[in-house]
Amino acid sequence: FVLGSDAVKGDFRVSKDGIGMVTHSSPIEIWESPMCVGRKIEDMTAAQIEKCKMALTNYTFISVPELLAWAKDNVIVMLCVKESKDIARAITTLIENNATDRAFLEVHVSDMANLVPTLPDWDQVYYLAEAGSKGDIDTILAAKSLNRSFTFEFDPNYTQWGINITQVIEEQLHPHGMRSLAATTEDLPGVAEQEALFRLGVDVVYTYDTVNGIAARTNIDKERGVTPP
Repeated sequence: FVLGSDAVKGDFRVSKDGIGMVTHSSPIEIWESPMCVGRKIEDMTAAQIEKCKMALTNYTFISVPELLAWAKDNVIVMLCVKESKDIARAITTLIENNATDRAFLEVHVSDMANLVPTLPDWDQVYYLAEAGSKGDIDTILAAKSLNRSFTFEFDPNYTQWGINITQVIEEQLHPHGMRSLAATTEDLPGVAEQEALFRLGVDVVYTYDTVNGIAARTNIDKERGVTPP
């Protein structure tokens, strides 16, 4: 946020006492928290999880309600639901925190097409549909839940799908009201690598390098005459 980000991503898992937590792995990996390595999120209470210090810092894990409270009026939040069984709790978490207009859920295309429409209040939330193959394009466009799937995420290895990504975006996604998201295959991409995705027609470029990502977006906006850049 301080660097100028418009949105942040957090991973969503559910604690033993039913609280959404911003955590990636279960069991917790050593590179996430040496203090709590090997422990499972679903076997710990929120209070226990919040005592786990992250690697190389004094920061601890936080709950999703805490993240949403901080993000209000600051940034949009994308929550990647790590387990299909937790999607229902993710939906209710956004509703309970009055965040359905400023946060959305990232779920797999298969879950978006088959599981999500069976869940209570699923249509009160917006989703990013995460794809893993070329066939997922047709799957999401035919899904009942299409009207709540506002963004399609291409796997970083989409170049192996044998598609023209620009054509897919312009002729299939945009006509259905969907936007596109993609990331480079590099963990810490440079400005040029991210600009290249924008020039292919990708609407949102996901990055682990905030400084370079914002520089790339600013350059592209200037190039396209967008004000402010």
